[in-house]
Amino acid sequence: MKFGDKLIVLRKKNGLSQEELAEKLGVSRQSVSKWESNNTYPETDKIVQICNLFDCSMDDLINDKVTDVESTLRKNKNNFNEVWDSLLEFITKTINMFSHMKFSTGLKCVIEMAILAFLLWLVGLGVCGISSNIIAGLFDFFGSRTTSIIRNILENIFSILWFVLAIIVLVHTFKIRYLNYFEEEIEKKEESKSKDKNNKDDEKLNLKTTDRVIIRDEKDKPFAFLSVLSKIVLFFIKFIVFWIAFGSIFAIVGLIVASIVSLAYIPTHSLFVGSTLSLIAATVIGILFLLLCIYFIISKKINVKVFVITFVVSLVLFGTGIGIFALSIKNIEFINKDNLDTLGTEKLTVPVEDNLVITSYELDEYTYIIDDSIPADKIEVEVGYDKSVFKINHTNHDLQGMKLYIPTASPAISEQAYLKSIVKDLKNNKLYINRFEPSIYSLTIKANSNVINNLISNADKLYMVKKEVDGNTIKVQGHGLQNVVQSGRGYVNYDARTGELIYSENTPKDFKCLSKTVRLPFEDRTEYRCYTKEEYLDQELFDEDYDYDDIYDEDYD
Repeated sequence: MKFGDKLIVLRKKNGLSQEELAEKLGVSRQSVSKWESNNTYPETDKIVQICNLFDCSMDDLINDKVTDVESTLRKNKNNFNEVWDSLLEFITKTINMFSHMKFSTGLKCVIEMAILAFLLWLVGLGVCGISSNIIAGLFDFFGSRTTSIIRNILENIFSILWFVLAIIVLVHTFKIRYLNYFEEEIEKKEESKSKDKNNKDDEKLNLKTTDRVIIRDEKDKPFAFLSVLSKIVLFFIKFIVFWIAFGSIFAIVGLIVASIVSLAYIPTHSLFVGSTLSLIAATVIGILFLLLCIYFIISKKINVKVFVITFVVSLVLFGTGIGIFALSIKNIEFINKDNLDTLGTEKLTVPVEDNLVITSYELDEYTYIIDDSIPADKIEVEVGYDKSVFKINHTNHDLQGMKLYIPTASPAISEQAYLKSIVKDLKNNKLYINRFEPSIYSLTIKANSNVINNLISNADKLYMVKKEVDGNTIKVQGHGLQNVVQSGRGYVNYDARTGELIYSENTPKDFKCLSKTVRLPFEDRTEYRCYTKEEYLDQELFDEDYDYDDIYDEDYD
């Protein structure tokens, strides 16, 4: 920065006009004007006077390598005082500007700033919400409650940061659009009066700011208090970008792994050519994004040309890959699982027991067939499944006093064999829909009429069931438990055999259960909620849907 530019900064910083500075130095205003335009330099004694007047060194003033004379001045002042003085200076200039403005011009300024503030508020809502969700998502492995707490904390922090940033934007926009222009007009008026002292027609200032918009240039610098706030906000923005970059590393690693896997399967089908191109392009774009974040954090300039060319090429590659992938899928025949030629059934023999219920984890509907030729002590169960993929087992456990027999299917081949079967299908341009889910597709239960009736009766005690009878065939749909204990902490269980609640030996004396009928689309269900007297009195557990009248009318002392 040249001497003249520095002199302008120092003079304006101290609130002096060219004429006032000339009087302090004992020179003419024209001399000061020539110094500031870099046409001439002052004599040595005048330079010394300027240094004493503005509290700076001669080297800072005449050394062209010193580009920020304001920061040099701040070194000799208390930082807090500098910030405070800057704030007071801003307020003073703002009041002075509005006092010389027309009412219409001032109103326009206020409306413009209000619109800008509203837009910043809208943008802030989106930025704070999206940023907090993205960063909080990195902590999902801690659980939903922890993630929710982190999200709320981040939203509050980001809202404060955005508020500070919005203030900075508003103040700086106000400065470059109105305040700077006002100061320039004041200086022009003073220069005009000094050139023609006999002309007194323009003593009153009549400034107009509505017809001109000042575009910020290199000479426009924020006030000191804005600079401090900017640094604080910039630090937190870099902190946020750091975590976003950290999360992107995992995404890039996942894309690289997926690219390698897709590349290995290119000989299988042309769709892997498209997926590989798209994944590689997405990886490159992810790396570019990571580099942008790193460059922003370390305040390093990027090679814009290289970045733009790489991004455009990657985008074209990504689009090409998607196109190849879509065309390849178009040639694949999607086949429903029901048409598999490897579907079959396996017969299981189950002994008859009291309170026996035969059901499935995977099916909501199964079939009972009455066959009186089957002995009274046996039940035949047929399970439909894909023989090439699964094998049939069964599990037994008790539920609400009933004995459950549950056929299950487990993988009969390794994961590598799964992939080989898919690859084989793709080579033939075929792909089976939901081949591996569900693993059991049908369940048929055969027994004599007495056994079948008992089985259906047992299922009806435990589950909400819907029956359709067609001769000797009965189709049953199950829709969840009929009776549910919502809160009991192990003190109480429901017994489907008797339809009663069973309390354990260590149940507290004041422990009672309330029943409630819940209407569901299929059938009504009974729910039980059990509390101690202390829990009942706790307002957090109060449920106005329940009738609590007279529940604790006994003396438990």
